[in-house]
Amino acid sequence: MAPGLFWGVLLVLIGLAAIFRVVFDVNLFGVLFALFLIFVGVSLLVGKPWMFKAHRDEHNTMFDDRAVTSQPRDNAEYNVIFGRSVYDFRDVQFPDNEPIRIKINTVFGNSVIRISRNTPVKIKSDAVFAGATMPDGNTVAFGTIQFATDTFGTSLNNLIIEAPVVFGALQVREE
Repeated sequence: MAPGLFWGVLLVLIGLAAIFRVVFDVNLFGVLFALFLIFVGVSLLVGKPWMFKAHRDEHNTMFDDRAVTSQPRDNAEYNVIFGRSVYDFRDVQFPDNEPIRIKINTVFGNSVIRISRNTPVKIKSDAVFAGATMPDGNTVAFGTIQFATDTFGTSLNNLIIEAPVVFGALQVREE
């Protein structure tokens, strides 16, 4: 089940439960809060919510589905919150013959990292109530997992990725 569908249904159900509880007591704050939860839940179910589109940038994915193919900069940070992003790092260039370090934070979302077998890559993921899957088949739901390609450590041109995941999913694909 997609994370957007799951959280959308959950928020709609919480909102409906709050309305049924509040209807008999006529608590205006409770009704407004419940309507807000229903609105956010329906927006997740329908996709492409209008209220979260005002601020867009290439490093943050909120309530959206995005593919990132641009060259990563050293110390770049990417965030996926209630969305899905595919990061294609198969053609990474190392202009200064120095490692490139990036961080990809995933919270209530799904991140897919595509890497090349020939590029030296090391990935460390800390998962908290989440799923992190590496190309060698290892998976973790709560804890830390690491993966390094066979070519990692043989040169100065290394891609080092830190990818914490909280209530989400991370998949690393070696192609």
